[in-house]
Amino acid sequence: MGLFDRIKKTGTNEDAGAAAARKYSEALSYLQYNRYSDALWCLDEALAADPSNAPAWNDKGRILSMQGKRTEAITCYDKAIELRPKTAVYYHNKGDALATFGDIEAADLCFIEALRYEPDNVVYLTSRARMLAEKGNYKEADNIMTRVCNAEPRAPEHWFNRATMLYDAGKLEDAIACYSAVIEIAPGHAVSYFNCGNAFRDLGKYEEAIARYDRALKYDRTMTGAMNNKGLALSCLGKHLEAHDCFRRVLIALPKAPDIWYNKGYELLQLGETDDAIAAFDTALSYCGDEDAELNNRITKKKKQALMQKM
Repeated sequence: MGLFDRIKKTGTNEDAGAAAARKYSEALSYLQYNRYSDALWCLDEALAADPSNAPAWNDKGRILSMQGKRTEAITCYDKAIELRPKTAVYYHNKGDALATFGDIEAADLCFIEALRYEPDNVVYLTSRARMLAEKGNYKEADNIMTRVCNAEPRAPEHWFNRATMLYDAGKLEDAIACYSAVIEIAPGHAVSYFNCGNAFRDLGKYEEAIARYDRALKYDRTMTGAMNNKGLALSCLGKHLEAHDCFRRVLIALPKAPDIWYNKGYELLQLGETDDAIAAFDTALSYCGDEDAELNNRITKKKKQALMQKM
């Protein structure tokens, strides 16, 4: 090979590397604007020019995962890991994809591997706790979330995640304490007020639940779940007129929700408005779908009760 050939070959390699870098940069720009098809095309071009670009394989995996393409996404993550086997984020992203596709055990192994390289990363710790909670190991999950909250005590998302896991574990008092911590850090966090209200309602503390629902609605007036659950709590206190007003308000936003029509019918029945209750139950039944079999049965039974009262 002559000198000219060596120079030509080197220049070609440099050109390929520059092209790969340019296409990868373009892909990142497209990702910022959620233009995934364009980003994917650029990533393919970058990888064609430089198959050893581990970040490009990782980003391609993320896009394919969002598109529901499990096999292709995992293949990309595996390629990124093969190229850079000590990069924690690649294991974590693969774990996230596997969790999305319902493979909890495999996802957990990926999060464990990510923590092997970055043991104090709160994002990876939270993901591991989430998998443990999915498997019913709430005690170990909460131990991890306690560690996360201690590491970053002023981060409301950590307290919120911990509260949600505690709620799912049935530890309602502890969940309330964590939701309260979120509210202390971020006073306008409507979802924490809502979830806290649900925990109080599950404990039979309806007045406390209503107070939290009202706070949730103060910060987010569109939160129909808070208005609906406030109605349910009021109903448990025997305040059927106020409960009926809550369900009436929800139906303005969700006019075809069969469960809300059922709730409204129930309150009307308690108020002695039998004809209106039956009409509400009929409307509820008209909006029930095949997936609402259990609700359909409840409505039908309550409508029969209303018809019996008319006799």
